[in-house]
Amino acid sequence: MAQSQSASAFPGIARVTFIIHFIVALVIGALLLFIPVTFGSWFGYPESPGVESVLRAFGALLLGLGAGTSLCGIFAGSWQPVEYVVRGEIAYLALQTIVFVVSAAIGSGPLIGNIVFAVISVILLVLFIISWVSRPK
Repeated sequence: MAQSQSASAFPGIARVTFIIHFIVALVIGALLLFIPVTFGSWFGYPESPGVESVLRAFGALLLGLGAGTSLCGIFAGSWQPVEYVVRGEIAYLALQTIVFVVSAAIGSGPLIGNIVFAVISVILLVLFIISWVSRPK
């Protein structure tokens, strides 16, 4: 009986969401940290002098906050320690999705990059929303 109570205290979809988010943040974060200009070029972003350090910092942010918090979420035993992480991810991903969609609509930046990252953002946003809805109440 204790095992089923423990399982219900942390929805399985949340753990799956954290695993997917960990992998995405780890891969994109590492690529931005180590080969930011090359990674950007894969999605149509032009090389811009002086932007490399900002992209590397964003990669570090994704590794630390994205992959780091998701790693904690993967190993969380209950909902309470991850509740604010999930709320923060929902807010961040909603805003990030809006940025990429608006950028694509107004022609700011490469269309393929905006679409790819908007789709990734939407998928993660939906997963975190489902995790939130599935949380123990």
